[in-house]
Amino acid sequence: MQHYEMRLLAEFIGNPLGLLGPAQAANTWQRPTPQAVGGELEQDERAEVVFAEIVPPVSVGLADEELRRVTILLDGTEYGKYISLSGIRSNVMATQEDRSWNNRFYSFGKPHTNNPLENTTLKYSQNVTVACLAGPTAITNTYRVRLWGYVYKTAEIPGAFGTMVFPAAFLDRPRQRAIPFSKNPIVVNGDNWLTLPGGKDQAIPKINPFARFAYNLLATDGQQGDYQFRRQTGNVSDELEDMYYEYDEKDALLVKAIGISPANDAWWFAGTPPVGTLARTGLRIGSDYHPKGPTTRQSLYPTDSIINQLQYGLFRVAMFGFPLPAMDMYLAIPKLDQPYLIWNEIGTVVCRDDGTAAVAANSVVAALTGIRIEMRG
Repeated sequence: MQHYEMRLLAEFIGNPLGLLGPAQAANTWQRPTPQAVGGELEQDERAEVVFAEIVPPVSVGLADEELRRVTILLDGTEYGKYISLSGIRSNVMATQEDRSWNNRFYSFGKPHTNNPLENTTLKYSQNVTVACLAGPTAITNTYRVRLWGYVYKTAEIPGAFGTMVFPAAFLDRPRQRAIPFSKNPIVVNGDNWLTLPGGKDQAIPKINPFARFAYNLLATDGQQGDYQFRRQTGNVSDELEDMYYEYDEKDALLVKAIGISPANDAWWFAGTPPVGTLARTGLRIGSDYHPKGPTTRQSLYPTDSIINQLQYGLFRVAMFGFPLPAMDMYLAIPKLDQPYLIWNEIGTVVCRDDGTAAVAANSVVAALTGIRIEMRG
């Protein structure tokens, strides 16, 4: 019997009693067991996680609560260095499928395929669960995290996947660059399931999905200068928010999507977006800005408060100024027209203010998704 159907792999409900139960204290983690979230497999099963859904916590007054970070644990190994998702409603990265605008949402890869450049779904052989971090304030209301994907019987895997063939190459067409690499073909079966892209036992090169977010921990300079989301300069709070990539020939990142959004929805009630002085956002790779413009100052994507081309997260629906939360939609992190490759060079996400005033600290959140390539042990 073939089990080629999308199914719920795990579900965690945080604060299930809402205001009637204990709150999740500020800056603390919830780490449910795989058994508690229904994330255990039978001995003859293997699974791949295709996408996550986060239903963020919202207060009685319809304000965001701070589900700061959601990570995934596969067979007991935490994948936070690859997948770190914001769970706050205004900038949630893993949107609900049925509330996603135009049915677009972030996925870790393409399931049941033997193409190594597409099959970057998260693989596990025993169990899966999640870890959820509260931000600087406690979470008092209910939230939910779901993982969706496919489960296979080990006897079915060879017929579903065949042989994963290398060599392959990651392409950056805008810059006319590529990383060619070779690897022995993998005749896919239950025993070598975790050696596939997205698995923890891969041989070199390792290929994994990549997603992270970053707050602007400091204010911008108010003079249209680059704000780099860089840990070393104190511009972000921790290494999982670092978007400054200084890679040699053994490390690479293929950037497929970037976004920038308000850090919370307090502005919506006040009527003044905190991104009012944000002007542009994009990538700087080497000495070049992307996308390019007629001048350096006009490079990058326009992301001002009138038209933000990289908006993601909450898309509020209102009538006559009154919110209609039952109709709210969510925007996926915008995919780039073509992926950009950061390899043997320095690449970073940058944003700029409009020169009239600084963008206040912790008022915007950048997001990035792509594929991480590691060519060292």
